[in-house]
Amino acid sequence: MTYNLDKYRDKREKVLGVKKRGISFGTMAGIVSLVIILGLGVVVVPKSIAYFNTRHLDDVIYKLQNAESWTPETITAIQQLAGVKNVETDNNSTRIIITFDKSITNTYDINAFFKQRDIQIVLLNQVGHAHRLQIMEKESKF
Repeated sequence: MTYNLDKYRDKREKVLGVKKRGISFGTMAGIVSLVIILGLGVVVVPKSIAYFNTRHLDDVIYKLQNAESWTPETITAIQQLAGVKNVETDNNSTRIIITFDKSITNTYDINAFFKQRDIQIVLLNQVGHAHRLQIMEKESKF
């Protein structure tokens, strides 16, 4: 009759002082790496989604050459242009900020719209939408 290792395992471990405590190293390493990966995911994924949502957007800032206010009819007509996502005015309605999808339209098309309606404009700035949002966030702190 051969010696059965499994039959006397508990007695051997008791005599040798082998104690099973807690979880194994492999389980602990798996948990730690999972926490690290999920933590990085929470930090990186929202920024990536925000980038992909705004990567085609640009902002153009215009004012009227005669420094008058923008009429609501003009603002409504600009909003109906292809590729225009948003139109904002400043407090005095002297400047207008047009957010547009640069894969659909560009500033030349918007300028052509103004020329077609015989509106004399001055292009103040063209900047990426995400960059303008960062600038506005910094300015709001002041």
